[in-house]
Amino acid sequence: AVVSTQSGHYAGERSLRAVQYSSLERAIAWLEAHENDPDIDDPLPPSQGHVLGSASQDSEVPVLTSGNCEAEPVKTLTEEEKAQKAEELKAKIAEKKKIADAKDREDAILREKIRRKEGQSLAQMREQRQQDEVRKLAEERRRQKMEDERAKKAILQKIKEDRAKQEEERNSDKRDSDVKPVTPVQPKPPQNYNECKLQIRLPTGKPIISTFKAEDTLGDVAAFIRDSSDLDEFSLMTSFPRKVFQVSEYGFSLKSVGLCPSAVLMISKSSH
Repeated sequence: AVVSTQSGHYAGERSLRAVQYSSLERAIAWLEAHENDPDIDDPLPPSQGHVLGSASQDSEVPVLTSGNCEAEPVKTLTEEEKAQKAEELKAKIAEKKKIADAKDREDAILREKIRRKEGQSLAQMREQRQQDEVRKLAEERRRQKMEDERAKKAILQKIKEDRAKQEEERNSDKRDSDVKPVTPVQPKPPQNYNECKLQIRLPTGKPIISTFKAEDTLGDVAAFIRDSSDLDEFSLMTSFPRKVFQVSEYGFSLKSVGLCPSAVLMISKSSH
């Protein structure tokens, strides 16, 4: 600790008396140890004639003697000498304070440099994290777009195949009628499909492909959608041709509503 330069005259005088004016270093050490005493700067009684190296009844530290235990020559200090020692004590205290202040300034500069460096590191980490999040979001969007394009191509290809099949069937019927004009054309019995392949498009665009029995109902499909997604209230519709199924139709079989052998169902969130 460094003794404050604000210590008053009585504090300096008290420290000199405590060490019997033996040395300024010991006076400074005593003042550092007692600077927080409540009476450190209270007025002192008149000096009882302290002399350099002598002891008194109110001494607070022992008096050093020579190694051969013989008393050192003593010298009575005048008031001017005491004042001079007090000034020297203040000067040494001020010098220590100046050194300590310089050290404090250096420490403060070093702490500020460390704080700025840590702040820059945190800012760089936040910026890198934001860049990673933007990159992940862009990758997710590209992936979703590719999935949507693949699903759209699959739907268009399926429609093309169905139309080609229907055209082939019409041409086949026409050829049969041309070869045997006298044979009455029998109405073609409806095909008996046992399964129904559905491609279900969620509101997010994600497709779900599943195969149901032809006799399963629209309600079975709705239950399957609830189990496979987080949707609760929604509507079922077809796009080609566009038709929105009512809840009252959920008891009809997939075969009876014309979804066999395959179809695309669109899902839209219900407004209620």
